[in-house]
Amino acid sequence: MKHVLFVCTGNICRSPMAEGLFRQLLGKRKGITVGSAGVHSVRGQPPSMYGVQVLQGEGVDISGIRSQPLTATLVDRATHIFAMTGAHLESIQMLFPQGSEKAFLLREFEEPGTTVWRDVPDPIGCGREVYLLCAETIKNALPSVLAFIEQSELAPSAASRSSGTSSYLMADLSSQRVSGSSTANTSASGGGPLRRVDPEISDAIEAEEKRQRENIELIASENFTSRAVMEAQGSCLTNKYAEGYPGKRWYGGCENVDVVEQLAIDRAKRLFGAEHVNVQAHSGAQANMAVYFAAIKPGDRILTMNLAHGGHLTHGHPANFSGKFYQVTHYGVDEKTEQIDYEALAKQALEVKPAMITAGASAYPRILDYPRLREIADSCGALLFIDMAHVAGLVAGGQHPSPVPHAQFVTTTTHKSLRGPRGGIVLCGAESAKVIDSMLFPGIQGGPLMHVIAAKAVCFHEALQPAFRDYQRQVVINAKALAAGLAKHGYRIVSGGTENHLMLLDLRPKEINGRQAQ
Repeated sequence: MKHVLFVCTGNICRSPMAEGLFRQLLGKRKGITVGSAGVHSVRGQPPSMYGVQVLQGEGVDISGIRSQPLTATLVDRATHIFAMTGAHLESIQMLFPQGSEKAFLLREFEEPGTTVWRDVPDPIGCGREVYLLCAETIKNALPSVLAFIEQSELAPSAASRSSGTSSYLMADLSSQRVSGSSTANTSASGGGPLRRVDPEISDAIEAEEKRQRENIELIASENFTSRAVMEAQGSCLTNKYAEGYPGKRWYGGCENVDVVEQLAIDRAKRLFGAEHVNVQAHSGAQANMAVYFAAIKPGDRILTMNLAHGGHLTHGHPANFSGKFYQVTHYGVDEKTEQIDYEALAKQALEVKPAMITAGASAYPRILDYPRLREIADSCGALLFIDMAHVAGLVAGGQHPSPVPHAQFVTTTTHKSLRGPRGGIVLCGAESAKVIDSMLFPGIQGGPLMHVIAAKAVCFHEALQPAFRDYQRQVVINAKALAAGLAKHGYRIVSGGTENHLMLLDLRPKEINGRQAQ
């Protein structure tokens, strides 16, 4: 007899849903019993209302389940324990070390190609839609869980043989959860999931997942992608060469990737209101390079924001190509206000007479005045190029003005506030479409990364949903609240506050540096 135990926090939402859905999956199978428990559960609580309602829609009744705390007795009795999150798994391993070898993440056995981000998010306190997504995640994971259970051979552990307890070990665990073993049976082409083929890399990825899950990430240029984005990026599209553009490729067999890239283009155009979008840039730096090389000539003057004042490496830094190919003049922030002085910038532009003005920043907490920047560019006959990499998600979510109506060229990354894969895009008017496209390919890149472009398309689709606007609104609220809280505790906020997703702290009065603060 095999005894399966699902574990979450309070045993009132995720684990009861898993128990009910697994019973349904088992049907009339014999030899497997099912239960659930919580690592911080209060005994006797009914399942959450939305959990009951959502599973009723699946034809599953969990209303009779009552919560129970995870105990040594339950752990010893179970032959397989499946935790909803990494934190739950660690609690089991710490509190009940005798159960470590038979405890797994629920989503640990999903098919290759699914995301490494395997936690089942907690729906407690959220609405019905979140419970629906939670139930779907659990339901999708259960077939692979059942397959693993059916393949497992039970054998009493050494501890149980000596002590008389009823705990078990899976005899074939070494082939299911490889760690440093050289006995994994894989083909020359590397068949099998990552944890079997390359346990060292698998361990490093899982350690990074744990680090991200257990730390508060305050790096403004980082974000958390959705499962859908990661699935697209980890798909078979990585195998396809597709030099060229939709309908005009240098390789055969591109009919499917043509669909993917065109969807990415159309969605980005809709999201930002652009006449033309190129989605092939491998990074923000390459998107910027395409604009520089397409719009101006080597040796031309450019007026850009100083990196030390919040600009970016590709905005004319001497170590970067942009600082080597062009005559660079920098502008910055006012010493007192720590914000851009547009009147001073206008005078500087008339003096320098640049071919192009670059605006946008990697560390500037204020909203940029795009109409004013366009006026300044027009006054000296310059092109206006906006790098909106940091604020693109806020622009898409209606929390920041859009530069697209005001600039001849706009670039952004897709992995910061847009919450997509690491990559870049270029937005421009129809009159510049040909020169931008030809500069990206064949000018500075070869084959596009079609798996990344697919993930970009998913990212744009997600950003077009109403929930994304709510998310971006909350991002700004949170940033302002954090800035206000830090100021209340005596920290000086650069420029006096924030109007976007980031803030800068002056740690000098505290006599500490950034590394020490981290």
